[in-house]
Amino acid sequence: MPPSEKRAFPEDLPEGLQPRLRLFFSVDVVGSVQLKQSQQPWRPSILNFYRDFDHTVYSSYRAFNERSNHVLPTPEFWKSNGDELLYTCEIKDLDQTHDTIQVWLAALSAYRATVTPDSDRPDVKSTAWIGLFPVPNAEVFFRRGGAQFRSDLLDDPQLLQAELREEWYAKGGRGDITRDFVGPSIDTGFRLTSWATPQRFIISVDLAFLLVSSRQDSAEPALLHLSGRSKLKGVIDDEPYPAIWLPVGGDDKLADAAVGRDLADADQIGRSCAGIIERHYKFITPLFLSGGASDRFDWAPPYIINEIRNLWSEEQDHKAQAQSQPDTTLAYVHGRNVGGAARRRLWVA
Repeated sequence: MPPSEKRAFPEDLPEGLQPRLRLFFSVDVVGSVQLKQSQQPWRPSILNFYRDFDHTVYSSYRAFNERSNHVLPTPEFWKSNGDELLYTCEIKDLDQTHDTIQVWLAALSAYRATVTPDSDRPDVKSTAWIGLFPVPNAEVFFRRGGAQFRSDLLDDPQLLQAELREEWYAKGGRGDITRDFVGPSIDTGFRLTSWATPQRFIISVDLAFLLVSSRQDSAEPALLHLSGRSKLKGVIDDEPYPAIWLPVGGDDKLADAAVGRDLADADQIGRSCAGIIERHYKFITPLFLSGGASDRFDWAPPYIINEIRNLWSEEQDHKAQAQSQPDTTLAYVHGRNVGGAARRRLWVA
């Protein structure tokens, strides 16, 4: 898009509504249900996975940063889903995207190299995808026990959610607030996890497009493989979705025969992914990178900007309406009745 046609985001947007492109990782234990239902002791194996894999990830990123001339943010733990661990990080430019994937892949291979019949470590499989926030995906925030917020927000879920969001970003995260992610990109990512195997690190089409776009500046281009297309229930109108993956190393007795054979041409991958993104742009992440290092990805479509503007405008209108209404109720705070403006100055659990 010509620079004259690019539209900027409003300068007065609160921090929590600033556009962010996030990268997500899933790593899951292979055969965990069968292990737990067998006669073998399962606790050492599963607990070793939680402990050892997380340590391997952080060690790999620390080692990269020690030998690199720039700092690569380590993906943060998002949550666990059964025996699946989920991580995420914000990505701002193509180099960071490429390096983050390569270091994660190295961590996977390093962990799998220690998975032997004699070890207590279970094998794993992994998937990665990206999502743009706060549109078309969304962050949601929840209070933990002991969290305290202004009393005038407690009866208004919309204003409380905005307050939780801004508190989170103002303080770089808070221990009494927890965050989750929802949206079409998250749904697609979880669908893709069903295609992952210990030898195949599955990635989404929009992430693959970013990796292909970064290859010109990369000393180690991503070895993307393409193994056909299949439907993912509910994803992109049930149109066949390409199975794009990176080979994972490890102590494999049975190597994946498709490694090398299904190695795809980068231009072919780029064209295929671009076509899917264009046809389903309302559901697949617009590729906006806030770092501004690439003029190809330093803008967002007008509909994204308009939706973010509308979110901000709706919040402001709702806040103004709430503040204009007289507060005649009383709140019992610290042993005394407080009403009206005095109540709005107090913080209660």
